[in-house]
Amino acid sequence: MGQIKIKVNEAIARAESMGKKIYKKDLAAKIWANSKPEAQAVNMTNLCSGVTKKVNPEWLVIISLETGCSIDFLLGLKDK
Repeated sequence: MGQIKIKVNEAIARAESMGKKIYKKDLAAKIWANSKPEAQAVNMTNLCSGVTKKVNPEWLVIISLETGCSIDFLLGLKDK
């Protein structure tokens, strides 16, 4: 199975266009709460760049709730 591209950057941009400032480091801290900040940063970079080989469904829920974007949007299934 190949890499999975989640539209994290686009979701953050959409949230910001609606007046909600999202910081990747804060999002990473919620997704990987048990990891060190350095590991969180690497994981977020990998997730945003499409290098991540697996995506936990819980991550999608967290990103969706924080950004206000649907999971379908994050997966590229819908435009909103």
